[in-house]
Formats: sequence, structure tokens, C-alpha cells
Amino acid sequence: MPLLGRTGSTYQQARDEEVLLVFPGKYGALNPVTPLSIVYLAKPLLDRGYKVRLFDMRTENYEELRVGHPLCIGISCMTGSQISYGLQFASSIRRLIPFIPIIWGGVHPTLLPEQTISDERVDIVVRGEGERTFVELLDNLESKRTLENVKGITYKYGGSIKNNPDREFVDLDTTSFELPYELLKLERYRSFQGGHFYIQTSRGCPHMCSFCYNLQFSNCRWRYKNARRVVDEIQYVLTRFEHVNFISFIDDNFFVSRKRVEDICRDIIQRQLNIQWNASCRFDYLARYDKAFIELLEKSGCVQLDFGGESGSDRILRLINKDVIAEQMIKAMENLGRWGSKISPAVTWMGGLPTETEKEFEETCELMDALLRVNSKVHHVDVFMYTPYPGSLLECLTRHTYYTPPKSFEEWGKIDSFHFRPPWLSQEFMDLLETVAFVVRFAFYSKACIKERLGLPYRIGYGILSFIAKLRWRYKFFRFQIEVKLVNIWTKKVRGFV
Repeated sequence: MPLLGRTGSTYQQARDEEVLLVFPGKYGALNPVTPLSIVYLAKPLLDRGYKVRLFDMRTENYEELRVGHPLCIGISCMTGSQISYGLQFASSIRRLIPFIPIIWGGVHPTLLPEQTISDERVDIVVRGEGERTFVELLDNLESKRTLENVKGITYKYGGSIKNNPDREFVDLDTTSFELPYELLKLERYRSFQGGHFYIQTSRGCPHMCSFCYNLQFSNCRWRYKNARRVVDEIQYVLTRFEHVNFISFIDDNFFVSRKRVEDICRDIIQRQLNIQWNASCRFDYLARYDKAFIELLEKSGCVQLDFGGESGSDRILRLINKDVIAEQMIKAMENLGRWGSKISPAVTWMGGLPTETEKEFEETCELMDALLRVNSKVHHVDVFMYTPYPGSLLECLTRHTYYTPPKSFEEWGKIDSFHFRPPWLSQEFMDLLETVAFVVRFAFYSKACIKERLGLPYRIGYGILSFIAKLRWRYKFFRFQIEVKLVNIWTKKVRGFV
């Protein structure tokens, strides 16, 4: 089998060669953030003795890349356009060096490994967390051993597809936080240059929201780094990058353990780490919190909490197993306002869910206004069109509403939550959702985020569109969407994954 190593290579020779890890996206994306998935994967490879090169397609033109003859190519992707960009890269590799193994990992390949590996530009799929699996896989490839004992992979062998047993989850407290960020061209990440850094302190989520990939990817398990370990990592980042002053905790659910969060906050305060930070939370959590806990968050530097409101309809919230009701959302925002908290709540919403009516979507818009009335600091980030991604329970319901999911890896690359057109919705409802999403995006987005993410020319254009959007929202006028269609045409041409 050619993919098991080049003729004449040996295990020791491979350790002097390079592993190329690729993060796919559109070159020239407006505000890419540091791609942690490939940074996390690079660390154990370096510790094992491999040379590693990281390539972010959003910050470098792959057509100008000198690939050389790497030991293998690793590509990490989520569902959507990352697949398309990754396949473009893989196609160029196949033409240049046809026998180099192309290994795919990430959320989408994990959820649909057999469909993924059926593409000719995929040799091996690493399922789930790749830190240990990738190292073991490379050791086996280079020593020309069979792959049957490598847990957590799907691969081609003798004309058939083999699925090895799953690998156990990683103990996050054993992972290193001294990560090789220098392998990225850090000067090309606007947010990093502005002092904004991203850290992951846990993986997974114990809740069962039926639209979420975590149901399958993490088996509804939440795993975490202990509080001291988290603050050690923050301190390491602040020491290494002295200009960093804002930390985003990119966990799916940072607040599962209140005690852990309290311990993190107290340690940040005790060490006198001068930072601001934000993280994801749930409305039902916040509705139960007391003033003392919120004050502790603020004292440690918390300035923003991110929420998924999803819908203002309690029926829809039950349908998606959100375990939150509209009343809890209002109470949570009332509490922050009543306590005089300076924390800014950022909320995302969803529309176009199966069986949702226009009246129920109007309830979402009404709830958005209600939250603003009880807390003026609320900013609504976006209204996403529901998109039936693989691995979710809601996808099963979607299949009964005249929807046929993509039948190939390449077809999944055409899925885009910004422009998905659900076949179960009327054209009128889709136009309404598209316009409301546009209006929310421009009417409520935080001025601080705009300044960080966009240069002056874009900020001027954004200001004009924001003025129009605020008028539309005030009068709930969502027809004649001329500016919406023009901007969507433009963004389709220039937008990459952030």
C-alpha cells in the first residue's frame, strides 16, 4: 500500500521530515482567529520528535506554498465551506505528490467517517481528539506496521473501509499549555495583534440540545482542566505575549461547574493577573446565580457572557431540548440589570427550525426586545438559519421535512448556515429570516468588536448599514431587502471562516 510509507524510508529518517498540518479557509478572510485545532495537534508531534509546519489557508495563499515532500498532510475541518477549501488543497497535493498520505480530522470527519473516507482525496480519518491518535498513527505509517491496532481511525485497506475502535478521551490535565504558537504567522491575526487570545479549558457539554454536534462527538460528556491548571495557562500566555490583555475561553460550556469557575476567578485575583475575559454560559445557569458570584466574575475581569437563546417560543425550546424557557432568559437579564452589573450579555438566536411558524419566530423577536428592556447592555449577535448538521438528534426530524442530507463529503462542503435554504420553509419565511439576521448583525453588534475586527474602510460601511438596520428593527420593516441582497452577494465572495 503506497500510503504506508515511501520506498526506502525508515523510522529514523521520518523523524527528520516534516508533518504539514492545514487549517482550511478562504485566503484573505477579514478576521481569522488563531486555529487552535492544529496548534494543539502540533505539540505532541513535536514532543515525539517530528518536525511540524502549520499552514492556515486564510492567511497564506496555498497556490504559492512550497509543499516539498512532507511525511503526511493533516487537514482539520468542520462541516461547511472548510471542507471545500480543504478539498481544494488536497486536490493540489494529489497532483503534486500523489502518494503522500492525506489525513483528515475534526468535527465533520469524526461524525461521518465512512462518507468522508470515500472521497479519493482522503486516505485516513482521525476520529475525535487527535493528540494521541495522530502520533501513534504516524509511528505506524513510517515503520510500515499495519494500522489495525491504532485506536480512533478509519482507513482504506484492500478495497474496503476499516473502522478501528474509538480511542479514550484525553485527560485534559495531562496536556501541555506550552503550545507552539510560533509556528503560525501571528502577525496576520488582527485579534491577536490587538491583545485578544483564545484558550480552551474544557471540552464537551453535559446538556442534550438536539441541534448540537456534541451529542455524538463528546457523548454528552464534559471534561475539564482543573482551576489551577487553567490559571497557570493564562499566566503562561500573559508572560509569553506581554501585549495580551483579553482572554476568550472558547469552551462549549465554561460554567458547568460553578465551583471550578469560582476557583479560577479567585486565583486570577490572587495572582493579580490584569485581564478581561469572556466565556459561554447558559440562561438557566445565570438565572440561578446570586449577586456575590456575579461580583466575583467581574472582579476577576469578566466583561462579557455569551448565551445561546435560540428561540422565544417555549414550544420550539422544548423541541430542541434546550432545557431553558423564555421566562428564565428574562430573569437572568433582569438580575444583571438589577445588580448594576457591567457584564455585557451577548446572545445568538436561531430561526427556520423544522415545524417553526412565523408566529413563533415573531416571539423570538419579541423576546429579543424584552431582554433589551430589562437590560440595556444586551447585544444580540446574530440570528442563524437552522442548518441540519450531522451528528444531531434534530437532523433525524429534519429528514421527515422534505430534506435530503448531502450524500458525499464534497457535497457537505456546500452547506453554509449563512445562506442555507431549508426546503420546509416558504420563500416568504426564508426572506424574512434572512432580513432579520442581516438587521440583527448590523443593528446590535458590539462597537468594541467592530473596532477590533474591521479596518477603517469597513467600519465606515458598517456604520451606514448599522443606521439602516436600526431603523428597520425599530419599525419591524423587513421587506424590500435591497441592501441585504447586495451585502450577501459581496460577503459570499470575500468571507472566509473566522
